[in-house]
Amino acid sequence: MARIPLALLPRRLAAAILLAGAIAAGEAVAQAPQPPAAGEDAARARELDALFAALKAAKDEGEGDVIVARIWQAWQKSGDAELDAKMEQAILVMGHAPALCLPILDELVEKRPRWAEAWNKRATALYLVGQHDRSLADIDRVLALEPRHFGALAGLGLIRMQRGEAREALAALRRALAVNPFLKERLHLIPELEKQLGKKPI
Repeated sequence: MARIPLALLPRRLAAAILLAGAIAAGEAVAQAPQPPAAGEDAARARELDALFAALKAAKDEGEGDVIVARIWQAWQKSGDAELDAKMEQAILVMGHAPALCLPILDELVEKRPRWAEAWNKRATALYLVGQHDRSLADIDRVLALEPRHFGALAGLGLIRMQRGEAREALAALRRALAVNPFLKERLHLIPELEKQLGKKPI
C-alpha cells in the first residue's frame, strides 16, 4: 500500500476542501425554491438523472459549475421544509464549530434515513472533528443511497490519502471524476496520485 507524503495534503487543506463543499452546497440551497411536497421522490430522481446527463454534456467549466450547483440543490431537498431549515442551520454551525452541528445531523439521519445528503453532511462534520472511521461509515451510507455522489467520493479519496492509501484514494477520486468531469480535485490531487503510482492520466 503506497503512502502519501505528508506535504501532499495537509490536514487543514483537506478540511478546507470538505468544508468549502459543504458551505457551497448550503449557499445553493439558500437560493433554491421551497422543497416539493412529499411523495415527489420519483420526480427528484428524474431531475437528477437529467442533471447528470447535462453535466456530462457540458461544454466548459462555467456551464458545468452551474449544473453542479443545481445537483447540490436537488440533493439538499428532503421533502420537508423544517428539516431543510435544520440542514441549513447545521451547515452554518459547521463552518466554525463542527462538533456542535452533529446533534442536528444525528436528528436528520434518524428522521430521514434515506436522505443521502444528511449522511454526507454528517460525514463531513465527523471528518472535521477527527472521527474518520465514523466519517467513512457515513460515506458508505451516502454511496449506497446515491452512488453518483461526487462530494462523498471526493471525501472518501481525501481520507484515504491522509491514511496513506494512495491506490484507494485514486480509485475514489476517479469514480468522482467519472460522474463530475469538472471535479476540482482533478487539477492537483488526481495528477499527483497518478504520478506517484505510475498510473496513466484519464
